[in-house]
Amino acid sequence: MERTLLPFAVVTGCLLVGAPAAAQLVLGQYEDEAPLASWNQLGSPPAPSLGLGGAQLARVWDLTQSLVNPALLTSLPRLSASVSASYGGASLDKYALVNTGVVESIGLPSVGLFGVDGGGVAGRAGPWAFAVVVAMPESYGRPAIAVGSGGYQLTFSQTGLLRVFHAAVARKLPGGLSFGIGLNAVAGRLDRSTVEQSVSPGATVTITDDKSEHFHGLYVNAGLTWRATARLTAGLAVRSPYLKKGPATSLLRYEVPQTGTDIRIAAEAENAYRQPWVYGIGLSYRFSAAWSLAFDADHFGWSRYTATFFDEPRERSFRSVVRAGGGIEYLAPTRFAAGTARIPFRLGFIVDPQPVTTVRTTYLGLSFGTGLELRALAAGISASFGRENGSGQNLRTARIILTLRYHFRE
Repeated sequence: MERTLLPFAVVTGCLLVGAPAAAQLVLGQYEDEAPLASWNQLGSPPAPSLGLGGAQLARVWDLTQSLVNPALLTSLPRLSASVSASYGGASLDKYALVNTGVVESIGLPSVGLFGVDGGGVAGRAGPWAFAVVVAMPESYGRPAIAVGSGGYQLTFSQTGLLRVFHAAVARKLPGGLSFGIGLNAVAGRLDRSTVEQSVSPGATVTITDDKSEHFHGLYVNAGLTWRATARLTAGLAVRSPYLKKGPATSLLRYEVPQTGTDIRIAAEAENAYRQPWVYGIGLSYRFSAAWSLAFDADHFGWSRYTATFFDEPRERSFRSVVRAGGGIEYLAPTRFAAGTARIPFRLGFIVDPQPVTTVRTTYLGLSFGTGLELRALAAGISASFGRENGSGQNLRTARIILTLRYHFRE
């Protein structure tokens, strides 16, 4: 990155403004609170789901799908456990100070994050099923900035994540139906720090802008599955809107040690981000014991999204969007350690339009996956690669998920 030729006073003035004017910073895809890679985050899909384009409403592979459709829990064994980890990366155009008038990047900045996506346990007793899941569906990390020359240096960092604590119950109903409902508590944080320092023979001037937010909220999700035939299953799921809110603190500091100057401006507020309704439908069809397909379509009501930052409404001119994905699966029979096993091969596609209206942009992606499925233990690994169309920047996303699942003996 290189620093643009802006006067030091202009940069200082920008840092001393609590919230830059919306007209000056049209960030689009990467507003400060935007999840990395895509706004359309729903649950924490396991590796088999990602391999089939993110389909997770009508076919159950893993108990973490209860985050989206808890009705699927009735199709799991009597007791099961699973855990997933992933590596995700994305390229960005405009965010924070980058390419918004202060710092100009050479090429597209990119960021990669590794973490545990989530895990839990599930049980079934007669027609009833239960699950407890902890997941991390959203990350707010951004590439760090460190630029400067001579006696001038500017640094920026942003980190953050969202956790979901989920408990669900489901029941089988007559006619091939199952219904499930889940209660979800969210908690997370978002931290940003900008430090600008100018060193001259007479003085060292340091300007610091630190902002920290803590989130919490509650929402309900529910789902319905219908096994229409031995081959065809349909799923319907909904996530209620909720308010992701919490205390926020800000500290602007101007220091000149040589003159004893230390000016601090502190502020506190409750920031709030109103999350929209989400509902989706899914289909799963099995051609044979080896071949099957799955497809989902999810509607995100982003037109009702609002953001309040330090008591000021933030302009978010969003539209509602429908994300779609699906794929085909082949289960190859094999033998492993003197027992029978299956090796899955999955191929999928993803169409992921973003809600911003300033520039209509959509991520188009391909996914694939494989693994090894034994009688009780299964390991799956899948990857997806996406490319953005519409903005002219050709932003890219990538994700790799590893899932381990264990079915305890009946």
